[in-house]
Amino acid sequence: MARILIIEDDEVARLTTGAILTADDHEVAYAPNGQIGVSMYAGSRFDVVVVDLIMPVKNGIRTIRELREMDPGARVIAVTGAAPEDLALAADLGAVHSLMKPIDAERLRATIDSLLRSEPGEWDGTTPWT
Repeated sequence: MARILIIEDDEVARLTTGAILTADDHEVAYAPNGQIGVSMYAGSRFDVVVVDLIMPVKNGIRTIRELREMDPGARVIAVTGAAPEDLALAADLGAVHSLMKPIDAERLRATIDSLLRSEPGEWDGTTPWT
């Protein structure tokens, strides 16, 4: 079981992703934007963070940058449904994996499992970038 933070402004996407992860016995916390997500991470570290790239208040790119400044070992998965070109920037800032929306449940599970097997700050490479 892992502690996973989902930072996603779309409520349906947020709850759907959370349902997949809670079905696998992970403890899931939710944030509707990057500002709240960064505050939540600062108050209680998580094993994995799933971050949408396009959000109001604080977008995913800024969120990833702040998470990695706070914790260089943060395991961050970047998610987008509208801006696949931003995934490369997310990788440059420290996202260790990316997923396109709609998120495939099995791919999400495989990605989470791969990240949990790796040491913090180090991706084991068993799941290719999307």
